This record gives sequence, C-alpha cells and structure tokens, in this order.
Amino acid sequence: MAQNVKNAVYGKPKVGGAVWSAPDATELPTDASTELGSGFEGWGYISDAGIAENGSISSSTTKAYGGYTVIIIEAGNDITYTFTPLEYMNPVVQKELYGTSNVTEVTGVLSSVKLTDDAHERRVFVFEHILLNSMVERDVLPCAQVTAIGTNTYSSTAALGPEVTVTPYPDASGVKVYKYFAKAA
Repeated sequence: MAQNVKNAVYGKPKVGGAVWSAPDATELPTDASTELGSGFEGWGYISDAGIAENGSISSSTTKAYGGYTVIIIEAGNDITYTFTPLEYMNPVVQKELYGTSNVTEVTGVLSSVKLTDDAHERRVFVFEHILLNSMVERDVLPCAQVTAIGTNTYSSTAALGPEVTVTPYPDASGVKVYKYFAKAA
C-alpha cells in the first residue's frame, strides 16, 4: 500500500466526553456510531494529556549455547489505559474511584465519600475519540477494572484529580478491547 497522509491522525474527545463506564454485563456497543445504552455514565472532562493506551508484551528469551537468541516465548499482552479525570466533584468519578457503596449523593450532588479497602468492581468501559480525518474511534473494554489511582495533590495551581489506570481483561472470546471506527456525524 502506498503512503497516505490521511492515515496520520490525532485524537480529540468526542462531544459529551471521552470516558464512559457501565455495570458489568451491560450490553456492549458493536460499532462506533450507535448511541451508548442508558447504563453508561460519563466521567466528564479529563486532562489535556488525554487517554494513554499502554501495551506491554511479556516474553522470555531462550538462547543457544554461544549466546544466540533462538526463540522468544510470548506470555501475553498487558494493556492498560491511563487518564486524569478533572471533574473531581462528579459523583460518577468518585463512585468509580472509591466504590458505589462508598459514595453518597443527594440529587446528583456529591455529599460524602468513604475511602475503604473494598475491591474495585469489574465494569464495562468505553473510550471515544474524534480523529483528525473525521472518523470516530470507539474502544470498548467488555470487562475492565480500575487498578491504580495516582496522587491527588491539593494545590492552588492545579485541578484536583488523580491519574487513573484501567486494566481490561479478556472476554469469553479472549478479546480485551474492541476498536470500532465510523465516519463522524
């Protein structure tokens, strides 16, 4: 295939937000253009660093006598997504960070949060981006979990919001992430 400058793109958040989550077993989207189901809740604004998709292949190297590498055995591909939510007072964000049962809200307004040792629930995550070439990319994580929460620094020079790491797990078909593309509306 010949070079094509239209294939070089960058991403922006889709209008309405880039990060969505829903309870485990929520019906998954199967394309990039159908509206998300009612079970999905938006995390609101995230930092301008965007969403980092990190891949890491675990492997071990076997060498022959004399030092030559003769085989590399792959042991899986670890994928994580990291981003920083900026809507610190958004009850959806607090529930994802600290657990639904640990967050109290009154008519949509955050009232209290308890920090406990409760394990994070496995949930469905969706990341949506508008690419430079007027395409929508929708990454669907059918089973994922918040696996790290970074430092939350109280400062007069930065917005509150810790960096969050989300780790996807394989579904029944062995797929961790489905990537869908469509022409932007």
